[in-house]
Amino acid sequence: MGLTANDLPAPDGDAASVEIDAQFKRLAMSLTQTLRSLAAGVAPPAALLAARQEHLLQRRHMLTLLTVTLAGPLSVSELASQLRLSLSTTSALVGELSRAGLLERHEDDRDRRRTIVRLDGRHGGEITAWAQTVLAPLRHTLELLPPADRAQFVRGWELLHEQALLAAGRRAAPSEPEPEPALAAEPGGQCA
Repeated sequence: MGLTANDLPAPDGDAASVEIDAQFKRLAMSLTQTLRSLAAGVAPPAALLAARQEHLLQRRHMLTLLTVTLAGPLSVSELASQLRLSLSTTSALVGELSRAGLLERHEDDRDRRRTIVRLDGRHGGEITAWAQTVLAPLRHTLELLPPADRAQFVRGWELLHEQALLAAGRRAAPSEPEPEPALAAEPGGQCA
């Protein structure tokens, strides 16, 4: 069940407040519908569905996989920083995704203490293609915006992310790992 206009706060009264409240309602409704559409718009590759079913992978695994897909090969500590999770939690997620055949781990040739993570060669191409297809509307939106509007759009999302972290009682500093997010069941078994 989605968010409705009745679920949102009423305007305070002054003109600026009324305008912000109206924009807030439009954005909140659009955000809910957009995220649902992005997640449900493209079926995940068969290898991802099979691994998810067989290895009981959850949303946090999909976020980890998507981060590696977008960032390319990176160390476990770099991945932990991007996910804002502890090193031990990130290492566990990488291990589970590796056992599921979706990620590969190997020692860094330059520093044997570092573990590098990348998409598994067997499924990397189809996972990358799937992620690009799912995120194509976002890229297309950025392409449609003039550079100044694009910068404001990206900054707005960064501010939203910071506010979401603060609202959840977390710090926005990348060096601070987040606590484990609560895992919610995903409708229809779709990958987020």
